[in-house]
Amino acid sequence: MQKKRSWSGLMLMGLVVVGLLAWAAPAAAAGSGGDDRSDRSSLNFLFDKDAFGIMGSQAGGGGSQGSSKLSIKLYGGYSHIAAADVNDGSRYYFDLVEAYVAEGFGTATGGYKPVHGGYNFGADVIYQISPALGIGLGVGYMRNASDSLVTFSEGTETVDITSAPTLTTMPIRLGLFFTVPMGQKLNLTAGAGAAYYLGLKLDATQGLEFAADEWMRMTLQASERNGADIGFHGSLGFEYMLSAKMGFFVEAVGRYAKFKNFGTVTGISEDSLGGSDTTEGKLYIETDDIFGTPISMFTIEETPPVDPGFREPKFDLSGFSLQAGIRIRF
Repeated sequence: MQKKRSWSGLMLMGLVVVGLLAWAAPAAAAGSGGDDRSDRSSLNFLFDKDAFGIMGSQAGGGGSQGSSKLSIKLYGGYSHIAAADVNDGSRYYFDLVEAYVAEGFGTATGGYKPVHGGYNFGADVIYQISPALGIGLGVGYMRNASDSLVTFSEGTETVDITSAPTLTTMPIRLGLFFTVPMGQKLNLTAGAGAAYYLGLKLDATQGLEFAADEWMRMTLQASERNGADIGFHGSLGFEYMLSAKMGFFVEAVGRYAKFKNFGTVTGISEDSLGGSDTTEGKLYIETDDIFGTPISMFTIEETPPVDPGFREPKFDLSGFSLQAGIRIRF
């Protein structure tokens, strides 16, 4: 059901983009002058060669394309991802503390902050097929992370619990870029395409620090991928032309990118007494029942568990980005 909802969201985004482009193209051409086409139907306009000529001349006059065939788009901004299973696996001790406090054992300050927000940046090289349509190839970088702290106290005993999961990847993007002039300086922009998420990596740490200078730290490292991590995206935004060759843009990007488990992960446990242990295997999420509440945690298993309380996690980078940048035309 989740996959179906995600694909439905993408289809809706696509319909919105197409609808806006269909509306904006006639509006831009109609505003260019008063000729005898004003009484024609929208359908006739869309198939009028002269109308396409007007759109092309507007694009050049507004500085949106001109005679340029090649451009570079540089962008950066805020990125939000779902990361549901990453949060389920990373918050075990925080949920355990909440369960104890709910039963009247001890007190707690702070809590778990889910992994959602982060940043992304990148560049696209775009070749103009026509004044309104370009095809581009680009590379970017995404990083989403969160740091959490909770302090649990019971009598004279106190423990600080920390968690810091981080997801990073480099999307290699192929897409179509649409530009529709809205005036002499303003363009409506849209895009759609696919991306290969290269080098997806998970780094997660959890720590327990006690008052007597005793501590324990667990580190999870995962980077081995099986198969191609392919996702899809669509965008909608506006560009303001600073000159005939350069424009400043803002845009919103929707993204579907939900991937399977890592092939192999490494877990390292260390403590203040000098103990150290390394485990390699497959990553799972184990769910236990604590005081009647299900609580999940990451676990590394060398052989596939048969217990129904174990499942393999998904790594969901689906979400959105709000970004800005410049586009330079040559």
